[in-house]
Amino acid sequence: MAAPSRRGDPQRRMRPGGRSARVNEAVLAAVLDEIVESGYAKLSVEKVATRAQVHKATLYRRWANKEELVAEALLARAGRVVPTPDTGSLREDLRRLSHAIGAYLSSPSGQAVVRTLVSDAGQVPEIAVAVRAFWTERFARAGVIVERGVERGELSPDTDVAFFIERLIAPLFLRSLVTAEPIDAAYADRVIDALLEDRTAG
Repeated sequence: MAAPSRRGDPQRRMRPGGRSARVNEAVLAAVLDEIVESGYAKLSVEKVATRAQVHKATLYRRWANKEELVAEALLARAGRVVPTPDTGSLREDLRRLSHAIGAYLSSPSGQAVVRTLVSDAGQVPEIAVAVRAFWTERFARAGVIVERGVERGELSPDTDVAFFIERLIAPLFLRSLVTAEPIDAAYADRVIDALLEDRTAG
């Protein structure tokens, strides 16, 4: 696997405050707006630059390609709307996480982004790379919640962390992408109750 490019390193772009941070925020917002409107296939650096009101050379200096742009935009949005809670309770952490996921999936922008990316990921190989990067990062963050539950004795030591997270989010995405049923707090709580019913399940 090729080493990541220096211009593709998010740490070099995420310095807080100042014009650089404002440009970064405008660009990432523009990426998601373009995806919602036109899908990944029609996304271009030029269109993002125009929407963000920055010169396209600025984007080329900061991101190696549009896949990096998409992956970072997805992670930045998810980090804001789906934080990783730490309440000291596995159940409460899972409740807050699932409620945040449900709220995002129920929002117009969340629905548009998720449906577009799922559709395009099956047709455009390049977007699959960005989607995999997104899910790898999100599973790592959510996995911390499960690992803390194991450390506190709330889950069995042999719990399969990734599978546990899959069982948490699968019903939420099923409703969002397949059945179009509402994802309210009561439904999210039912999912968690079922998931934790057998505390030794891994």
